[in-house]
Amino acid sequence: MLTGLAIALSTTATINYPSYAQQTTFFCGTSRGAPATIARTTRGNIPIIRWISTNFPPPATPQQRCQEVSRRFQVFHDNGTLKYITTGTINDQSVICVASRQGGDCTDVLFTLKPGSNPKRTLLRLLDRRGLAGGNTLDEGGTKRIYVDVADYLGRIPLD
Repeated sequence: MLTGLAIALSTTATINYPSYAQQTTFFCGTSRGAPATIARTTRGNIPIIRWISTNFPPPATPQQRCQEVSRRFQVFHDNGTLKYITTGTINDQSVICVASRQGGDCTDVLFTLKPGSNPKRTLLRLLDRRGLAGGNTLDEGGTKRIYVDVADYLGRIPLD
């Protein structure tokens, strides 16, 4: 009987309850008539990026960029690397990328920006600023780079 109780207690203690972040999935959908990378959370669907720019060479249509970047969001989320969204330079190209910690370097590229783009301004424009209000979601710190805490961002952005 004591053995059964010990097994039951140890089993209960090792169960990992899903967190808010683990229940999030990313997909390409539509927001206000445009392709959008959307996070499906316990709170509801949250459009993260609306893909409206046609300034990229064919075949990179807004729909194709939406599908590819949404796929990357999901892969990085599944890998546990989608902690912070920031900007960086990889192979002499400006990118929007993910970092494992605030102040850290890019670990994976979400997407490349067109030449001449201002990465910081682009990131602020892409992410709905309502989700950046309050808290420590946005930190420009001494690095002059923006770090957006993804879990905090998704937890703060108001639902429409």
